[in-house]
Amino acid sequence: MTDYEDFSHLERAEQVVATVPGGGWRVHWNEEGPGGTPLTEQVLAWLVTSQGRATAITVDAQGHAEDADGADAFIPPGEGPAS
Repeated sequence: MTDYEDFSHLERAEQVVATVPGGGWRVHWNEEGPGGTPLTEQVLAWLVTSQGRATAITVDAQGHAEDADGADAFIPPGEGPAS
């Protein structure tokens, strides 16, 4: 594992104990779109840890999945875009 050029260290992580569908939630970033524009993405799933923490996992237009920990807003199902 330490053969990677950009490897720095390992950290103990919480154990994921459940995965829940995104349920229509969206996440919004004020300046993460092209040229610093707003960006909103669908939540693909929520990862739930043994400590009760839920992390939103999004998928972008290219099909790449990542966590949404740095999102500026979480938009519930049926609500309009973030303002």
